[in-house]
Amino acid sequence: MKNSKSFFFFLCLLTFLCAGNVQAQKNNNNLIQGQVTTRDGSPAAYSTIKLSNGRSARVDKEGRYTFRDLTPGTYVVTVSFVGLPEQSQTLSVAVGESAVADFVLSADGKTLDEILIIGQKYAITSKKESDYVARLPLKNLENPQVYSVVDKELIKEQMALTLEESFRNVPGAAPSKTGAGMPSFFSRGFQTSENFRNGMATYLRTGIDLAQVERVETIKGPTSTLFGAQMTSFGGIVNYITKKPYETFGGEVGYSMGSWDMNRLTADINAPIAAEEGLLFRVNLARQKENTFQDQGNNATVLIAPSLSYQVNDRLKLSLDADFYSVKGITPAGWMIDPKLGKTSFDQLHLDYRQSLNDNSLVSRQSSSNILFQADYKLSDQWQSQTKYAWGGGSYDDLYIFDMIWKTDSLVNRILRTFTDEESARKNFQQNFIGDFKIGQFRNRMVIGLDYTSNYRKTRYDGLGYGGEVFAPAQLYNLPATPVIRIEDVNAVLAKRNTGQNVTKEASYSAYVSDVFNVTDRLSAMASLRVDRFISEGVTNTLSRKQSGNYNQTALSPKFGLVYEVLKDKVSLFANYMNGFKNVPGYLDPTTSIYQVFKPQRANQLEGGVKVELSDVFNATASYYNIDVTNSIRVDGTSRIQDGKQKSKGFEVELIGKPFTGFNYVASYGYNDNEFVNGAAAGKRALGTPEHVFNIWASYALTNGRAKGLGLGVGNSYISKAFLDAANTFTLGAYNLLDATVFYNRPKYSIRIKANNVLDKKYWVSDGYYARPQKPFNFMASVAYKF
Repeated sequence: MKNSKSFFFFLCLLTFLCAGNVQAQKNNNNLIQGQVTTRDGSPAAYSTIKLSNGRSARVDKEGRYTFRDLTPGTYVVTVSFVGLPEQSQTLSVAVGESAVADFVLSADGKTLDEILIIGQKYAITSKKESDYVARLPLKNLENPQVYSVVDKELIKEQMALTLEESFRNVPGAAPSKTGAGMPSFFSRGFQTSENFRNGMATYLRTGIDLAQVERVETIKGPTSTLFGAQMTSFGGIVNYITKKPYETFGGEVGYSMGSWDMNRLTADINAPIAAEEGLLFRVNLARQKENTFQDQGNNATVLIAPSLSYQVNDRLKLSLDADFYSVKGITPAGWMIDPKLGKTSFDQLHLDYRQSLNDNSLVSRQSSSNILFQADYKLSDQWQSQTKYAWGGGSYDDLYIFDMIWKTDSLVNRILRTFTDEESARKNFQQNFIGDFKIGQFRNRMVIGLDYTSNYRKTRYDGLGYGGEVFAPAQLYNLPATPVIRIEDVNAVLAKRNTGQNVTKEASYSAYVSDVFNVTDRLSAMASLRVDRFISEGVTNTLSRKQSGNYNQTALSPKFGLVYEVLKDKVSLFANYMNGFKNVPGYLDPTTSIYQVFKPQRANQLEGGVKVELSDVFNATASYYNIDVTNSIRVDGTSRIQDGKQKSKGFEVELIGKPFTGFNYVASYGYNDNEFVNGAAAGKRALGTPEHVFNIWASYALTNGRAKGLGLGVGNSYISKAFLDAANTFTLGAYNLLDATVFYNRPKYSIRIKANNVLDKKYWVSDGYYARPQKPFNFMASVAYKF
């Protein structure tokens, strides 16, 4: 009996295992498979296949793919390849059966090879598409506003590391940098130093490392209607888009080295947590250290930028991304001139270009952080909700900036601006309702939005030398006799001071609406309006307990535009009127310690032009603009004076082309004529603004043969002269920057070498306050592995 029970148990177990094996075989047969080819029959390796249940896979070298162990049901299968339109098929999987979905891409094998080797720069038309410029689903040809896009492929090819380097591809933009190192540029006669991140506010206290950036958008003209007044410039704004996670595992690690002991390590890792459930993760990392070309100075940076997204269902998507960036090093001194100097350029002054008059003990520590949460919800086929919350913060854990004021050609006052601690934060909440609907036969695309922004800043500032000499001036003809200013000397001075912190609090409450109305399928009109309530609590000093500069302002900002497509989807004529306003932050004069409060500035822009998009061969934008500004601010020594009007007009041209396989170019020219038309500065140009800016970058890569992937890139930037003083007597000379790269790109790795400033030009850039000498000839080499 015992043996019979054992035999019965063994028989049941065997039956169960066999049944399980049969079921496993049945489940194994529940599959979707297929092949992806190009239109000339070549396998489309490296394409991505996605299922509607969230699963994804890469097509193999033979162009085949397989999804196994599927639950019986209906699936949508989608194939995608960078730069090409997606294709989808719907099919059903029954128990124990397989389904087949084959695809033929709209490009040939040669084109796919080109994309794999040199990237998607050839996709000239699609790269202009943006979800941020109009906050609406508008194509470039449909948008009456001018904007430029610098994509990651161009950034890689140029081996650009910082945001200001990308500005060399923007029509009419002259790169600059603020005193503390935040990236900025001059455009259309105005400077912008605030930067948007994924369409939301930041509060940077550092530069921006391009390791985390997918693309850089520059939106031209007054943009207050959609982007508010606190961070906009009348010349345009910068909106950089960060890298987002995708469905398959992959990434890239790279190492770079270069002049002045530059060493840089980067990693871009995309690791889906549960791709089938729509939970994706990506992180970008960068670590860099570099000395300066001058006798003193160094810099070390660290970037950590994670990004998480979750497709909850077919209606709701959540995303959370952040970046944390720290900088430790010596802040380059800012060069200034005394109004009585009597010289017209730095070339006439007695100082070696490589002398800094700084000291490596004055280590500044700066950091910036950004966090963005976004929820996208599909309300209906016509409407969607977009909810975004951003927090941006920065700090100085000590910031030391020398103001080197040239008194004579041989004597320089050394004044040290010290921020011995600072904390800043900006919160930005935004709710958008975006619609694409018809009223009768007329199509409308509309955004209705609410926007709340608050600013907080707490800083302790001392100007060591303003109001009385603290450090001995530098004697340029006898530098060995000039005392070195070390951190111990600075701390000794600060220890005798009892400086309170200045706390600034501001907030704005805004609502806006923008509608694009299609009169016909070729003629459309845009009408937009923003109302903004700005509330400033002014500045409170923690030592004196005094509050100053509190005020409130309310402003309306309209915007109108017309677009007519002369050739549908190819050529359009556009015109716009934009009224921008800018809440000007208060300014603490370091000489008088008086806190200045300013009225909001106003700008009215009229612009017209043409846009051309000829598939993947040619893209062009040309426009003429005229901007009038009231309540302009001019710089007079350490003071800011608001007493005039400013007029700025000019034209810009951007050309992007691919005349033949492997060859790409980006070229632009900007002309700007600006002047103050009344007040003490009447007839003078704004500081730092060049009249002419010309940029070109061209590259060629072999796309077949044994050396395919080998390429060369050459670029030149010309910036005409600009003025450093309000009297327009002291000139920053014009300069040409010639750069060149040699690269070897393969699907799995790349090798790049770049020479910057090949002609070894000496040049200075200004932010309208300081001027700083820039790098002479230098080189960089990098290697990267893709997985």
